[in-house]
Amino acid sequence: MMSDKQIEKQNFLCWYGMYATEDDIDKANAINKPAMDRLINEYSYDIERMHISRSLHEELF
Repeated sequence: MMSDKQIEKQNFLCWYGMYATEDDIDKANAINKPAMDRLINEYSYDIERMHISRSLHEELF
């Protein structure tokens, strides 16, 4: 069973990395900047890994 923290991480990274547009992220920052700052700082390593793997995928394919 997943903990609340694991569910939060999975949901945020899925939204941030796959579904959110730049406008969506800007809106989320405007509505709740402290929460967005916390989530981005907390999961920055995973966000960076997503960006790197997406860049490699785009280069290869």
